[in-house]
Amino acid sequence: MSHELRTPMNAIIGYSEMLIEDAEEEGLDEFEADLQNICSSGKHLLGLINEILDLSKIEAGKMEIFLKSFDIAKLVKDVEETIHPMAEKRSNKLLIDCSDNIGFMEADETRVRQMLHNLLSNACKFTDKGTVTLKVTRITVEGIDWVRFDIIDTGMGIPSESIKHLFHEFSQIDNSSTREFGGTGLGLAISKRFCLMMGGDITVESVIGEGSTFTIEMPVKVVTKAKLRRRASDR
Repeated sequence: MSHELRTPMNAIIGYSEMLIEDAEEEGLDEFEADLQNICSSGKHLLGLINEILDLSKIEAGKMEIFLKSFDIAKLVKDVEETIHPMAEKRSNKLLIDCSDNIGFMEADETRVRQMLHNLLSNACKFTDKGTVTLKVTRITVEGIDWVRFDIIDTGMGIPSESIKHLFHEFSQIDNSSTREFGGTGLGLAISKRFCLMMGGDITVESVIGEGSTFTIEMPVKVVTKAKLRRRASDR
């Protein structure tokens, strides 16, 4: 099913990008804006399709976690590059507090990237002319090393009654936020599931009118259930 859904959308995006290049070369400015809209709408729809497919795989117990060792600082820099235009779009300042020597972690790099992207893009979306900060630290709890990612914004804040539903599927702060900012309400739910699958968690604190802080805490070295089963069978 994923192939049948993604392939047509990738074709639409690919052809629209080719047409945009042709329009730029031919000086057809009157078509360029419409083609950009087609391309951006296609990318948005593909993102929604990917979220729905991810959720269906998680619920079916078919989502796999692929562990690898990667440089945390490099990942953060990559994420910063993709988020920066989103911050600028609403006149926000993006701040990164992460040491170049923070070291490596062993986890599913793609899913960690996806979690950071979801939380940072949300922070940018719900903040206007403010700051969005990503702070990364290493902590030790009961002899185990953890990585902590704090995503801090000075945005609108979240009502306390909405926080308990925030990580539920298709959850939005309210209907007006859906109309103004779009989205399916799946990003946070999926991020939470990914984090739990890797032995971590995502929590949130928020004050209306002051902003929100989303915190991801994960072990530096993730051990999946499958890996634990293999270790047990080797004994």
